[in-house]
Amino acid sequence: MKKLIKVFMVLWIFLIPLSSVAQLPDGVTATQAFLDTIMTNLKSEDLYSFDVKSTQPYARIPIYAHIIRDIKGASGVTPEKIVTCVTLANSYFKNTGIEFFVDSIDYVADYNYSFITSNNLRKELLVKHNVTNRINLFLADSIKMGASLSYGYTYFPDMPDSNIIYIDKRFLSGNSLTTMLGHFMGLLSTHETAGGRELVSEKNCRESGDYICDTYADPDLFNQVVDTCKYIGNSRDDEGNYFIPSVANLMSNSPDQCRCLFTTQQCRRILFYYNKYRYYLKKI
Repeated sequence: MKKLIKVFMVLWIFLIPLSSVAQLPDGVTATQAFLDTIMTNLKSEDLYSFDVKSTQPYARIPIYAHIIRDIKGASGVTPEKIVTCVTLANSYFKNTGIEFFVDSIDYVADYNYSFITSNNLRKELLVKHNVTNRINLFLADSIKMGASLSYGYTYFPDMPDSNIIYIDKRFLSGNSLTTMLGHFMGLLSTHETAGGRELVSEKNCRESGDYICDTYADPDLFNQVVDTCKYIGNSRDDEGNYFIPSVANLMSNSPDQCRCLFTTQQCRRILFYYNKYRYYLKKI
């Protein structure tokens, strides 16, 4: 028995660090207000002139990065990594004509602000450090804006004073940043169900799921895709059909290394919502 206990303790010591960096889900879920906004704008969005093959450079948007130091005073991320992540995000946003650039980077010295949740400390952080007319990227040690921890959180464009993105430093990558920027510019998760579950046939794609019809119905890929980017789930939709989701869409909960694309209609929505709600960020 003592030997078993020792073996368990050794495994526990090694597994805890691994579990601390295990995959976390996207923390952004649709609000009813934003679902109503999408439905209100849907006809105008459909009529919005957009050709992914002829998109020209349209706007450059500044990002102000705030690195919150941990309890030991360490930053946990380098300015070079932030720039690299923004560069990769730009490769995905190229077909929208939108480009992001790192305008400034600063450091927040108080580690108490590094645990992002809905409390007064977060409000103080924003009062002290949020900058107008920039995307404020706060890099923290943990994020829990909903019921559980997530790798990132942001706000949809219909929210006033919502130029904020939070990302857990351990999960900062070009893909995680891109996903948050996608939400920031109006995209729902492909697995969103707040407006109803999308059917595999996609016949309800205009009023359920992510409200976009050229993305695949998604049962939520969190922990359902292996490292080789193969979907291993067996979920069915409400009509009994098996989901055949895309593991590559940037707005899914597929592992970071598998996500690599926006669809044409996702690009159109980004540009439409930028022009309608986020235009104040433009810097030529």
